[in-house]
Amino acid sequence: MQSLTVRLEMVFDQVRKARNGLRTGRIIDVGSDHGYLAVRCLEEGIVDSAVCTEIHKAPAKRSEDALINAGYGDLSEVYVTDGLTGVPLKSGDIIVMAGIGGLNIIDIIKRAVTDNDSNVLSNVVFVVQPQKSNELVRRYLAESGFSYLEEAVCCDRNIFYNCIRVVYTGACRDLTDLEACYGPLLLERYKAGDKEVKEYFDHLDSIFEIRKRSNPAVRTALEEKRKNECI
Repeated sequence: MQSLTVRLEMVFDQVRKARNGLRTGRIIDVGSDHGYLAVRCLEEGIVDSAVCTEIHKAPAKRSEDALINAGYGDLSEVYVTDGLTGVPLKSGDIIVMAGIGGLNIIDIIKRAVTDNDSNVLSNVVFVVQPQKSNELVRRYLAESGFSYLEEAVCCDRNIFYNCIRVVYTGACRDLTDLEACYGPLLLERYKAGDKEVKEYFDHLDSIFEIRKRSNPAVRTALEEKRKNECI
């Protein structure tokens, strides 16, 4: 069985949960790097096939080699391309964007929304794990008609990561600064006493304490969280 880092195990768990709500289909791993996630999904039979995309040839070759060596060459495709360019989406797809910047994720999803029919988009699940700019990603998803299914967190080698699973419904909404900075579904888990989320929020508090000096949204979010905790 293909082993994964703690971070990728979190992402894999979201892919597995996504498949429970969709018929059989592909995983499309954008920025796949080494292809391990796609191999694991094929091993566990939660996808019919895998597509890996990479903007550079070297990591694309790593993904291709990993899939072939695992015996999945006939069930996989690897593209050297920017995001999802040249990869039309199909109903049942699970698109993963993990370990890349939040602004890149926003740009890739924007183009996917433009390039694909809403009937297809509504039958596709996006699993995103931004390396930074989480609040911008959360806000964009909500404002662009994506509904939140789940948010997960983990700590991998002393670094915290957040993963978001969404589906396109066309229902747009605005997030408060608190929701954008901490995560709308994570806030619900925090209020319920989730220890894992509390550790993540404690980590965010320390970062936001510095960022609040130059970011009004972060300052508002931090103040609102502390106000709520005093009630």
